[in-house]
Amino acid sequence: MMRVLILVLSILEDGGTNRVTTTCTSNGCFTLHLEEDIFKRAHENCINYGGNLVTVRHHGELENVRSILLAAGDQSVLTSKLWIGLVLPKGRCTDFNEELHGFKWTSEPTDSRYSNWKKKPSRTCTEKRCVSVSLSDDLKWSDGSCKDGAFYMCKFLFRGTCKPITLEEPVDVSYTLPFLSKPLTQQDGLAMLPHGTLAEIRCSGSADTEVIDSLCDNKMGPFEWTNSERFCERDTKSCKYKNGGCDHICFEAAGEIRCECREGFYLRDDTFSCAHRNNCEHSPCESKCETTPAGFSCACLHGFQLARDNVSCVDIDECRQSICGEHRCHNIPGGYFCECKPGFSLLAGKCEDLDECTEYRCDQGCLNSQGSFSCYCYAGYSSSPESNGTCIDIDECLNRPCEHICLNTLGSYRCSCTQNFSLAENGISCIPNPTENPQNTPTSKENKDTLITHLSQSPDGYGSTVSPLSPNQDTKTDSIKRAESFLGSSWILLCVVGSVIPLLILIVITSVIVIYRWKRSRKTTKKNVTADNYCWVSSGLDNVEKTNASF
Repeated sequence: MMRVLILVLSILEDGGTNRVTTTCTSNGCFTLHLEEDIFKRAHENCINYGGNLVTVRHHGELENVRSILLAAGDQSVLTSKLWIGLVLPKGRCTDFNEELHGFKWTSEPTDSRYSNWKKKPSRTCTEKRCVSVSLSDDLKWSDGSCKDGAFYMCKFLFRGTCKPITLEEPVDVSYTLPFLSKPLTQQDGLAMLPHGTLAEIRCSGSADTEVIDSLCDNKMGPFEWTNSERFCERDTKSCKYKNGGCDHICFEAAGEIRCECREGFYLRDDTFSCAHRNNCEHSPCESKCETTPAGFSCACLHGFQLARDNVSCVDIDECRQSICGEHRCHNIPGGYFCECKPGFSLLAGKCEDLDECTEYRCDQGCLNSQGSFSCYCYAGYSSSPESNGTCIDIDECLNRPCEHICLNTLGSYRCSCTQNFSLAENGISCIPNPTENPQNTPTSKENKDTLITHLSQSPDGYGSTVSPLSPNQDTKTDSIKRAESFLGSSWILLCVVGSVIPLLILIVITSVIVIYRWKRSRKTTKKNVTADNYCWVSSGLDNVEKTNASF
């Protein structure tokens, strides 16, 4: 979090074409450029003025950027992208095992253990990728093309600052900051100016309008303006004009003015400025000392806490808070780091599941799971330990799914029929063409020979495919196939039976007649046979008697 904003001002450069907001703190200044530019020009502009693109190496710098954007007073910063000095150089590959995923800061140090990615950056080894942030995404890092346009922020580091020059009489003072090309004036609302600022002072009361140059420097100890003793000297000075130039209390005596400071402050060497008394100069604090109205208090760096004596600092063992979850935690002075299990990657100090499926580890399908992954093959393919996970096409024709001809294709197969047959709607069975004579139908042996001939002549390739069927679908297909075969054979049998039935009826009738006549002739024969098996022979007398009677 930014502690104290010492200078906030908005200026226009280059005739008002580039909007720049400048913010200074006690240890540096930031310029927010509210005109979109590509990453390369943004980086060069910061370098040319002695700074660098802003970095976000820890949470404190993130809050600095947030404060500066919110203080800019421009609605466009709420949704616009802002370049930060993080880039993946061309030719360097994305590495998800690193905290920055292979990206580097444009200023030293180029690495950091802190990251704030919105999502994993794009995988590439050939394209230069640059990182931007936006308030709409809570300043999460997003990678993109370096040729896109975005706002940018430069950071300038300084050892100290000076207060604006205040003189008794009206003067014209302009300031040239190290990182700005257009001079600033008193009307720009200045509060403090960074080390290296050049001031030009024009005293209106001078006969020849003398111009005095002064530099914010610390050659004499504290940061102050050089040549301050020459600033528009007058014979008579008064506390009535801008408090005589004094920070706190102004006294007039014999035409001279004398400045004094309030309690807790001391008068600096320029005899005008007041500064807090350094109560920490001889403090017993082990780490940090902070001046308070009552004296001082000790503080510790991040990752440490005050001991019971309120003077020394002890390390905070973050591992006791189970901060790494189920992963191994290593406590180090002022911090910690997590040792992730296989299948996890360290992101923003925490172990997150590594999506192995994004690394193209599988030949075909991939299923990511917590800490691991699994591969699978598409329908029509299979894998085996001997293939090292490679998916191999299944030859469905080995299971004879087609009634006549089967052609294997990648991931599937295709059925076709022999001459005088057409493929049924199920794509498997074959039905006779209605215009063909059934008696010319090839025998099963001929079908088999034709099938072998077609298979030997069929080239590998793609065509209309029939998806491999599941066991349930195979059962249904076999049933359909048997039903169609039965119907095809039934009408042939009906024709045969229709021809045989009349013949059978004729044979039956003939047999009945023959049997009847045979039985009848047998009865007649029995009547002419005596009981003792002798035959009676006529003596001729009967015939004589019959003759005489007739006469």
